[in-house]
Amino acid sequence: MKAWSIIKTILSGLVWGLGQLFNKQFIKSLFFFIFFAGFILIEIFTSNYFYVEKTENEIAYSKIPGQSLGEWYEKAFFQTYDNQILQNNRIPEFDAYLASIGVEEKDPFGYYGGPTGSQNPTASLFTEDKFVEFFAQDLKQASYLRFTEFGTTNEVLYDDFDLGTATRFITLENGDLYWDTANNKFYFSRDVKLPDGSNKKEYVETNPLYRIDNPSVIDSVTGFSVFKKTGKLFRVANNYYLETTIDGITNYLLLSKDNFVLESASQSFVPIPQTQIVGPVYELNNKLYEYYEPGLIHNGVRQQYKQTQFSNFFRRAMVQGQTINPQESSNYQRLMVRVYMELNPEFKEAFIKDFNNFFYDKAGMFVKGYWEVLTLGETNEIDLRSHLALVDAMLGRANEPSATNMRNNVQYEGVVNIRGHVSTLLLLEGLIAVILSLFFSIFGIWSMIDTYKVSEQKRLKEKVLNTKQYMKSVWDNGFEYIILSPALFVLAFISIMPIIFGFVISFTSIGGNGSMDNLFDWVGFLNFIAVFDPNSSIGQGFGIAFWRVLGWTIVWAVLSTFTCFFGGFFQALILNAESVVFRKLWRTILILPWAIPALLSQMVFSVMFNENGFVNQLFMQMGLYDVFRNWGILGIDFQQATGWARVFWLGFDNIQWFNNFHNPNFVRGVLVIVNIWLGFPYFMALMTGIMTAIDKSLYEAADIDGASGFQKLMQITMPLVLYSTAPILIMTFSGNFNNFGVIFFITGGGPGDLTSPINGFAGETDILISWMYRLTTDHQIYNMASVFSVLIFLFVGSITAWNLSRTKAFQED
Repeated sequence: MKAWSIIKTILSGLVWGLGQLFNKQFIKSLFFFIFFAGFILIEIFTSNYFYVEKTENEIAYSKIPGQSLGEWYEKAFFQTYDNQILQNNRIPEFDAYLASIGVEEKDPFGYYGGPTGSQNPTASLFTEDKFVEFFAQDLKQASYLRFTEFGTTNEVLYDDFDLGTATRFITLENGDLYWDTANNKFYFSRDVKLPDGSNKKEYVETNPLYRIDNPSVIDSVTGFSVFKKTGKLFRVANNYYLETTIDGITNYLLLSKDNFVLESASQSFVPIPQTQIVGPVYELNNKLYEYYEPGLIHNGVRQQYKQTQFSNFFRRAMVQGQTINPQESSNYQRLMVRVYMELNPEFKEAFIKDFNNFFYDKAGMFVKGYWEVLTLGETNEIDLRSHLALVDAMLGRANEPSATNMRNNVQYEGVVNIRGHVSTLLLLEGLIAVILSLFFSIFGIWSMIDTYKVSEQKRLKEKVLNTKQYMKSVWDNGFEYIILSPALFVLAFISIMPIIFGFVISFTSIGGNGSMDNLFDWVGFLNFIAVFDPNSSIGQGFGIAFWRVLGWTIVWAVLSTFTCFFGGFFQALILNAESVVFRKLWRTILILPWAIPALLSQMVFSVMFNENGFVNQLFMQMGLYDVFRNWGILGIDFQQATGWARVFWLGFDNIQWFNNFHNPNFVRGVLVIVNIWLGFPYFMALMTGIMTAIDKSLYEAADIDGASGFQKLMQITMPLVLYSTAPILIMTFSGNFNNFGVIFFITGGGPGDLTSPINGFAGETDILISWMYRLTTDHQIYNMASVFSVLIFLFVGSITAWNLSRTKAFQED
């Protein structure tokens, strides 16, 4: 039955070689199965499918920089606690917790083992996870939300505080305001970004203590007094005053939401012993309260978790442990992050979910590779600062005694960076896996095709080749492909894969600072559509700039190609004339520009044609500057030039060869002329050889027919030269389309604003290749640069292929 052939084919696709096994071709079955086994083994050995030692939490925590303190918890930690027990300074809550997890006192001297020094086996139950769990519980009990009355220890719980009627003072310290004394209005300054990218200062109305509704905005505070709050508080009876300075003169402001009262110093002013206002300040029933919430940032200061008896002991153990067995700062930062996560279970749950991804952490090379290409990753990088609210509790307060202060031993400032998925790396790894899987799939498809053919041959009772005959036929019919396959395999990874990578990122959102180290997404043809849609957010800058740069690039490619081509042609024509003496010498001299490194020549031109360079000095000494000034194309402002003077305007003080912003076409023309020097020697040498090889009898026959020199040039020399050089001429056009060096090393893409997103960061002489270089290296706009490279490939490739197909040299090949 034919259905059986189809079933065997499907089975052979699932397990390569299985169909051959059913067809009783055992050696051939083994051949295909070896590749299948290799494919599966690579997937298994590059995976963590069967690695179960780490829990989901441990996999996620392993992404946090630093290492666990390991056995420190069951050794040095308990040794320090035993000493505290000997001093009759137990922590009852900690003892109860240890009992709940099975840690027992080994003897009356403590948990570690007392004078004998032998380790307590149950101490190993107190792991880092258990430590973090108890520490978080202890800190949470001490660090509840509260309102504390200024100057006292009186507390009101958050739920019991009447926020509805209380007045919040936004800031009491280090605030600079501007006071319009005539109208009794106060303003604070802020920066506003304008559409052109620049910043502007504006001033917003406010109350000196709290924001007001519907504030007015002004542009200038000229003549206003500078009102500064020092942050020092004073009390008189039931009234509170804030010390201020007005144009440097000290006054005292009554803290009230209804009255604005300024008073001078008085002997009855009692300073409030508040060294620093850490939390927001509220007024309720003529009393001031400071709000406490651990981790809350107020006036640039992060509120800290409260110290406890256990946290004090922990820091003492840390200090002693650091003396005996120093640890890296990253290990302490990691522990702080762990405790912070335990204090914030929602953050912890999201973190474990994001940083324990099955495909990323467990899948093998091929499954992970296809996931990488399809998703480009799912987990964003985390820059964590919130753990710094634990500094007082876990490292100690500033100026705290050294016995419990780790601040000087640990670098705790800054951000803890927890790296997420990096899309560029995932895409590269994924493409490698996909390409490798495609090579393996060749054998799977081959196995299916062979299974079906053999099954049908057997069903129809046709002749079936044995394994030896089959392999011989494969060798004979596919010899070229078998020989080339190793080279193709290598090229797939060193040439094809980078090309594919550069192509596919044009369909992603990659772009901006740091985008190479973060996540980006697939956006389909959105980037391509933006180029053709000037009303889109991207098209307003890059789309419009693309067409302007493309237009100049085409003009540049055409002019630089034909000027060099015909410049070399006429030089070769002259040097081939019999009337020219010392032709070898002239050829040697004229070939020198080609022999000198192009970069050196480009840099020399850049210096020579500098605004204060040699060429301008020479023109000045020759009196040409006076001529240009008389013509109105030099020495006047561009706005004053009219008619043809604007077209040929050269500059104001000096001729601006390469930085003439008002007349970029002049700069472009200079570039084309400079490029002739760099490009004509190649064509001269090429055409000299071609002209030398032209049969002399053609010219002799033309002389007999009475042809003129011009007729011989147009009817014999030119056609034969073009016939031989047409393919090279087309390839030169393609090369000039991407002639990066001349533009970059002479003008750098200018003149023009190369830093403005409004014009897509494109200068007036930028061609597409130099523009793309700046987009990637200076501005990291990788997706749009990739889009432009794809469009260049389609445009140049199409023109090149079409022109080459029309040349006689290719048609006669």
